[in-house]
Amino acid sequence: MQQVTIELPTTIINALAAYNQEHKVSSSDTVQTAIESFLIAKGYLSKPKKSFHLSPAPKGSGYTDTSINHDAVLAEITACFYID
Repeated sequence: MQQVTIELPTTIINALAAYNQEHKVSSSDTVQTAIESFLIAKGYLSKPKKSFHLSPAPKGSGYTDTSINHDAVLAEITACFYID
């Protein structure tokens, strides 16, 4: 990673220090995130791709055969949301 030195007005420095203290982050992380957001908004940088993650059902969810009978399980779950 390369290092860049910039000059900022006192008002921005003070605001940056207050933000960093409140959120417990470094100035470097805050400035890097801000520049990345700016470049994405202006179209100079593409959004980072988020990986797709499926989390397993918690133990004791009551369903042991969801992978086989997924339609029946889904029908049972959605039926709970509809009241006649």
